[in-house]
Amino acid sequence: MKFKTIILQISFMSLMLFGGAIFAQDSNYKLITKELTAAQKELLQKEREVMKANRDAFKATLTKEQLAILKDKTISKTEIRQRLLATFTKTQKDLVRNQQLRLRQTRERFRKTLTRDQRKTLQERIDKIRNSKDRGELKNGPRENNTDGRKTRPTRGN
Repeated sequence: MKFKTIILQISFMSLMLFGGAIFAQDSNYKLITKELTAAQKELLQKEREVMKANRDAFKATLTKEQLAILKDKTISKTEIRQRLLATFTKTQKDLVRNQQLRLRQTRERFRKTLTRDQRKTLQERIDKIRNSKDRGELKNGPRENNTDGRKTRPTRGN
């Protein structure tokens, strides 16, 4: 009987810990999308689909050597990026550049569709995230303020 009680308690605790995180993430996204109009949601959904198609097209152009660089777990992400960029063909560079340009244009179009109330709501949520207690806690410790008040970024190490 005691064994069943322990298992039940562990199950309940794990459900509360992991389930809460899943629902919290889902609810934050729903809170944001709840504020958007149908046209804004449709714009974002279309852009997501286009970006996914572009990403798949880019992945199809990767060579075996480039895939080997991506799968190498012994080097840092920064070094992976540098090595990969050095091996890009002109076509691949164009695909990346076009994707970045499209993303900027999408952001601008989306910003133009926002109403004053939507901007205010989204800005409040962004500020809340930026000012949260856990913000800035990184692998190498918390960020430290510069003398001029800006935050510094700890050196990255993998």
